[in-house]
Amino acid sequence: MQIGLFPNLQLDRSLEKQRLDKFTSLLTEGKTVFQVVENVQIQRWEKVVWNCAWNSITTLTMLDTQSWLESSADAMPMTRRLMTEVIDVARRCGVPIEYGLVDRLMDKVLAMPVPRSSMQTDCEMGRPMELDVILGTPVRKGRELGVS
Repeated sequence: MQIGLFPNLQLDRSLEKQRLDKFTSLLTEGKTVFQVVENVQIQRWEKVVWNCAWNSITTLTMLDTQSWLESSADAMPMTRRLMTEVIDVARRCGVPIEYGLVDRLMDKVLAMPVPRSSMQTDCEMGRPMELDVILGTPVRKGRELGVS
């Protein structure tokens, strides 16, 4: 688990740090494995890049990631472009994500044993899908900031 401060300009930074320290002491006492990261927004947006790409693509196509990537010559470039668009939004929000993340995420998915997404499973099972949770922030922020 990775945790960190979510900046709140209404709070004193030292108070935020104090609260984080208290929380981490409880996790340590409970023998929870975790890491405190300096800028948790980086990890948050990296997960958003992954989720926006794979949850939406696998649900819309009803293919697993490998089948999607093998489906046409356009699949890989389209997936990479989708990831890049989310990185564009993150960067406009002031989160310093490198575009090299796209390569790392593509390498990761290619090394995995045919992953399926939670959204795809929810769709197949007729359950509500986490559309707003997964896609809402990047879409709203993109519109707000004029990013494709």
